[in-house]
Amino acid sequence: MIEATYLATRPESDPESLAERIAREQSLEILPELIPQAIGEALLGQVVSVKARSEETYLIRIAYPEILASGQLSQLMQLLYGNVSFYPRIRLIDFCLSRHLIEAFSGPRAGIKGLRQRLDVEHRALLLTVLKPRGSDPDFLATLAERFVLGGGDILKDDQNLVDPTFDAFVRRVSACADAVQRACEITGKACLYLPTVSGAGGELEARMEWVAQQGLPGVVMCPWILGLESAGAAARDHDLLWLAHPAGAGSHTQPVDHGIAPELIFGRLPRLAGSDLTIFPGSGGRISLGDSSGGTDLAVAQALREPLGALAPSLPCTGGGKTIEQLPETVAELGPDCAVVVGGDLLKSGAQMTATTRSAIRRLEDAI
Repeated sequence: MIEATYLATRPESDPESLAERIAREQSLEILPELIPQAIGEALLGQVVSVKARSEETYLIRIAYPEILASGQLSQLMQLLYGNVSFYPRIRLIDFCLSRHLIEAFSGPRAGIKGLRQRLDVEHRALLLTVLKPRGSDPDFLATLAERFVLGGGDILKDDQNLVDPTFDAFVRRVSACADAVQRACEITGKACLYLPTVSGAGGELEARMEWVAQQGLPGVVMCPWILGLESAGAAARDHDLLWLAHPAGAGSHTQPVDHGIAPELIFGRLPRLAGSDLTIFPGSGGRISLGDSSGGTDLAVAQALREPLGALAPSLPCTGGGKTIEQLPETVAELGPDCAVVVGGDLLKSGAQMTATTRSAIRRLEDAI
């Protein structure tokens, strides 16, 4: 069985009736009198429990037959939070899968251990920066890339909106940046992973993924809440590429707090099931955040990416949303060393001094061990 837990806030009907409606809506979506007995016994969702958490909130646990997921991540999401997403103030806060179903999904190719092996960085947190802004000349972006790598930076990604209108423009820009990364790595003797952003649909996405794989680049950045979570995972898997899940579009799924899907599921368990090796989420204290200044939500997301999940490898939590170099020690203290901290503008603004600034940031991460 698949067990889902929902938080109902100020329900419009009695909680027990609401739970029965959700169970039927999500499993068979049909009037009770139209459900044949055999089908109901085999496929109808069953209310496990309804418990008051406060005067205004209730925890509703529902068990769904595993066959309703059809072995597909997209269908699992539809089962857990499809039509019920239209119900007011209902939030999916947890779900449990059988080991058999978990292992039907791909999970990360490399995971944290594989990423550390590629970078030859065993213990400290990793430093990730972003190439931006869109409209920049490829040579300018390549210069930024080179400065970061010469400073010992670990992971370099395209901004999520650094998307070229033509395939040729994509090749020119990514080639310039990849060549700069390669030259700088040869100088430092240290690896840096460069992940270009890919987007589009059908043949356009396929062509860019195929080209990235042919160039020997390690992986790509995709926005799974725009492209589709299962589609993004399949595209990376088909081309044997690592991928970083960018959170663009996910805010509509996880805010406000009495509706949608909990952050540890949106940024943690779901992209991990889909195979993301790295997942960015907006951490507290930055320009964009999840609205929890205590950092507890950040830790919950990080734990969902790293905790045991069947035989799946852990994904690397990447906390971003406007982090600064000054925040590196406190971020590592909060999340632990098995994470990457995304520092974009605070590194880029150092201009010609970016290499020295990157070195300083790496020292802060080493001191935080």
